Amino acid sequence: MQKLINSVQNYAWGSKTALTELYGMENPSSQPMAELWMGAHPKSSSRVQNAAGDIVSLRDVIESDKSTLLGEAVAKRFGELPFLFKVLCAAQPLSIQVHPNKRNSEIGFAKENAAGIPMDAAERNYKDPNHKPELVFCADAFPCDERVS
Repeated sequence: MQKLINSVQNYAWGSKTALTELYGMENPSSQPMAELWMGAHPKSSSRVQNAAGDIVSLRDVIESDKSTLLGEAVAKRFGELPFLFKVLCAAQPLSIQVHPNKRNSEIGFAKENAAGIPMDAAERNYKDPNHKPELVFCADAFPCDERVS
Protein backbone atom coordinates (compact mmCIF):
# COMPACT_ATOMS: atom_id res chain seq x y z
CA MET A 1 0.00 0.00 0.00
CA GLN A 2 1.27 3.46 -0.87
CA LYS A 3 0.24 6.80 0.57
CA LEU A 4 -1.40 9.13 -1.93
CA ILE A 5 -0.32 12.73 -2.25
CA ASN A 6 -3.51 14.38 -3.45
CA SER A 7 -4.22 17.61 -5.27
CA VAL A 8 -6.43 20.48 -4.21
CA GLN A 9 -8.64 22.43 -6.59
CA ASN A 10 -8.92 26.09 -5.66
CA TYR A 11 -12.35 27.44 -6.59
CA ALA A 12 -13.87 30.65 -5.22
CA TRP A 13 -16.62 28.79 -3.34
CA GLY A 14 -14.16 26.66 -1.36
CA SER A 15 -13.32 26.81 2.33
CA LYS A 16 -9.98 28.25 3.40
CA THR A 17 -9.93 26.15 6.58
CA ALA A 18 -11.87 22.87 6.22
CA LEU A 19 -9.07 20.74 4.71
CA THR A 20 -6.64 22.10 7.29
CA GLU A 21 -9.04 21.27 10.11
CA LEU A 22 -9.97 17.83 8.75
CA TYR A 23 -6.64 16.59 7.39
CA GLY A 24 -3.96 19.00 8.59
CA MET A 25 -3.32 20.24 5.05
CA GLU A 26 -1.42 23.51 5.02
CA ASN A 27 -2.82 26.55 3.24
CA PRO A 28 -0.04 29.16 3.47
CA SER A 29 -1.51 31.39 0.76
CA SER A 30 -4.99 31.27 2.34
CA GLN A 31 -6.60 30.16 -0.94
CA PRO A 32 -10.10 28.70 -0.99
CA MET A 33 -9.53 24.91 -1.06
CA ALA A 34 -12.72 23.67 -2.68
CA GLU A 35 -11.99 20.07 -3.67
CA LEU A 36 -9.46 17.44 -2.64
CA TRP A 37 -9.01 15.03 -5.55
CA MET A 38 -7.94 11.41 -5.05
CA GLY A 39 -7.41 9.52 -8.27
CA ALA A 40 -5.68 9.53 -11.63
CA HIS A 41 -7.55 12.31 -13.44
CA PRO A 42 -5.53 13.78 -16.37
CA LYS A 43 -6.08 17.32 -15.06
CA SER A 44 -4.58 16.63 -11.65
CA SER A 45 -3.50 13.11 -10.74
CA SER A 46 -2.65 12.04 -7.22
CA ARG A 47 1.00 11.16 -6.73
CA VAL A 48 2.79 8.33 -4.90
CA GLN A 49 6.33 7.66 -3.76
CA ASN A 50 7.80 4.69 -5.62
CA ALA A 51 10.32 2.13 -4.31
CA ALA A 52 13.23 4.34 -5.46
CA GLY A 53 11.87 7.24 -3.42
CA ASP A 54 10.74 9.24 -6.44
CA ILE A 55 7.36 11.00 -6.43
CA VAL A 56 5.42 9.88 -9.52
CA SER A 57 1.87 10.44 -10.74
CA LEU A 58 -0.67 7.74 -9.92
CA ARG A 59 -1.79 7.97 -13.54
CA ASP A 60 1.71 6.97 -14.72
CA VAL A 61 1.92 4.16 -12.16
CA ILE A 62 -1.39 2.72 -13.34
CA GLU A 63 -0.42 3.18 -17.00
CA SER A 64 2.72 1.10 -16.42
CA ASP A 65 0.75 -2.02 -15.41
CA LYS A 66 -3.00 -1.55 -15.84
CA SER A 67 -4.00 -5.21 -15.69
CA THR A 68 -2.23 -5.86 -12.40
CA LEU A 69 -3.22 -2.62 -10.69
CA LEU A 70 -6.80 -2.31 -11.95
CA GLY A 71 -7.60 -5.95 -12.67
CA GLU A 72 -8.14 -7.40 -16.14
CA ALA A 73 -11.84 -6.56 -16.36
CA VAL A 74 -11.47 -2.89 -15.31
CA ALA A 75 -8.36 -2.40 -17.47
CA LYS A 76 -10.17 -3.82 -20.50
CA ARG A 77 -13.46 -1.98 -19.93
CA PHE A 78 -12.17 1.46 -18.91
CA GLY A 79 -8.44 1.54 -19.68
CA GLU A 80 -7.86 3.76 -16.65
CA LEU A 81 -8.98 4.24 -13.06
CA PRO A 82 -12.74 4.61 -13.58
CA PHE A 83 -13.50 7.02 -10.76
CA LEU A 84 -12.32 10.21 -9.09
CA PHE A 85 -12.90 10.51 -5.35
CA LYS A 86 -13.49 14.11 -4.28
CA VAL A 87 -13.83 15.73 -0.88
CA LEU A 88 -15.77 18.96 -1.39
CA CYS A 89 -15.34 21.75 1.14
CA ALA A 90 -17.86 24.44 0.27
CA ALA A 91 -17.93 27.74 2.14
CA GLN A 92 -20.61 29.19 -0.15
CA PRO A 93 -23.73 27.80 -1.83
CA LEU A 94 -23.04 25.73 -4.93
CA SER A 95 -24.82 25.88 -8.26
CA ILE A 96 -26.79 22.89 -9.48
CA GLN A 97 -24.87 20.64 -11.85
CA VAL A 98 -26.37 18.33 -14.44
CA HIS A 99 -24.17 15.64 -15.97
CA PRO A 100 -24.95 13.81 -19.23
CA ASN A 101 -24.92 10.03 -19.54
CA LYS A 102 -21.86 8.18 -20.92
CA ARG A 103 -22.99 8.15 -24.57
CA ASN A 104 -23.83 11.87 -24.63
CA SER A 105 -20.55 12.65 -22.87
CA GLU A 106 -18.62 10.78 -25.55
CA ILE A 107 -20.51 12.56 -28.35
CA GLY A 108 -20.13 16.02 -26.78
CA PHE A 109 -16.43 15.48 -26.05
CA ALA A 110 -15.78 14.33 -29.63
CA LYS A 111 -17.68 17.32 -31.09
CA GLU A 112 -15.74 19.83 -28.99
CA ASN A 113 -12.44 18.15 -29.91
CA ALA A 114 -13.38 18.21 -33.61
CA ALA A 115 -14.27 21.90 -33.29
CA GLY A 116 -10.81 22.57 -31.84
CA ILE A 117 -12.08 23.97 -28.53
CA PRO A 118 -9.14 23.99 -26.09
CA MET A 119 -9.51 21.80 -22.99
CA ASP A 120 -9.18 24.82 -20.70
CA ALA A 121 -11.57 27.09 -22.65
CA ALA A 122 -14.34 28.66 -20.57
CA GLU A 123 -16.94 27.72 -23.20
CA ARG A 124 -15.96 24.03 -23.18
CA ASN A 125 -18.59 21.77 -21.60
CA TYR A 126 -16.95 18.35 -21.98
CA LYS A 127 -13.53 18.03 -20.33
CA ASP A 128 -13.47 14.26 -20.91
CA PRO A 129 -15.70 11.59 -22.51
CA ASN A 130 -16.94 10.16 -19.22
CA HIS A 131 -20.26 10.36 -17.44
CA LYS A 132 -20.26 11.57 -13.85
CA PRO A 133 -22.38 9.35 -11.63
CA GLU A 134 -22.18 10.73 -8.11
CA LEU A 135 -22.56 9.49 -4.59
CA VAL A 136 -22.90 12.18 -1.95
CA PHE A 137 -22.19 11.81 1.74
CA CYS A 138 -22.34 14.88 3.94
CA ALA A 139 -19.58 14.68 6.58
CA ASP A 140 -20.74 17.78 8.44
CA ALA A 141 -23.72 20.10 8.68
CA PHE A 142 -24.31 22.00 5.46
CA PRO A 143 -26.96 24.70 5.05
CA CYS A 144 -29.42 24.10 2.23
CA ASP A 145 -31.71 26.61 0.58
CA GLU A 146 -34.84 24.73 -0.41
CA ARG A 147 -36.68 27.43 -2.31
CA VAL A 148 -39.71 26.27 -4.19
CA SER A 149 -41.08 28.47 -6.95
